[in-house]
Amino acid sequence: MFLAVTFTGVSAVGIWWALTGDITDEADQLRYGGLAMFTPTLGMLAAAAASGTLRRPKELLASTGMLVSGRWSTILRYCAIGVLLPLVILAATLGISVLLGEYHLRQPLPWGELTMTVAMSVLTFVPALVLVLGEELGWGYLLPRLLPLGLWPGLLLAGLLWGLFHAPLTLQGYGYPDQNGLVATLMFTVAHVLLGTLMGWIRLASGSVWPAVALHGASNMLANPIPAVIGQTADPARLGQYAAVPTAWPSWFVLAALIGILACRGHYRRPFDHIRHGADQPQRFE
Repeated sequence: MFLAVTFTGVSAVGIWWALTGDITDEADQLRYGGLAMFTPTLGMLAAAAASGTLRRPKELLASTGMLVSGRWSTILRYCAIGVLLPLVILAATLGISVLLGEYHLRQPLPWGELTMTVAMSVLTFVPALVLVLGEELGWGYLLPRLLPLGLWPGLLLAGLLWGLFHAPLTLQGYGYPDQNGLVATLMFTVAHVLLGTLMGWIRLASGSVWPAVALHGASNMLANPIPAVIGQTADPARLGQYAAVPTAWPSWFVLAALIGILACRGHYRRPFDHIRHGADQPQRFE
């Protein structure tokens, strides 16, 4: 039910966008893209209604990770990590792209313009989290229900579904305007399998959807506006391929390295309670 409603909803938005809007227009991206971000929540509500969970609000909120069942200090610490990680990933990504000669920093760096951009991003960060929450409530509901397949299969499948969720938009060139729609969809899916695996870790480790919301929001609103201010690619249409998280393919290596470090340190082997006790139980990790 969740997948049927979610994918039907985003497909409808994609068709509407193709008929009445412009996939490259920033205002349309906010309008139609913002609408698409709420379709996973519609899918979650439909699935909850079908299972009867909708009649038990507390249980429903717990199953999406909205309720904080652990320590607030733990949640806030993971939220801080979620905000900082995209900035670290972006810095490493830009470093790789500069070394490859695909991204060129402006000299001298426009500190005034950068300060203004960061300030505006911070001001719009919290309001933008409403849109991000529309997506993450749905995926936060789905992920625990995939974990009976195993931790890694569940994480990878969730990332795959998240990437394919964008197909009605990427087939039109969203994210990669200079690429064929099928190539854009493939690249977007690879990017979101990697980012989704990292977000899955922070979602499960914290036992809450809020750090995942923080990470997703920081990636979109805090990190990605910076590259266009401090530098440029030879072809402006390729900025997303070399200087954005997670669409820039150099960021894939950074994401893979982070996931590898977390895995080697045992962070993907921890006893997430909701794997054992069922997806509808409040999640606890301390």
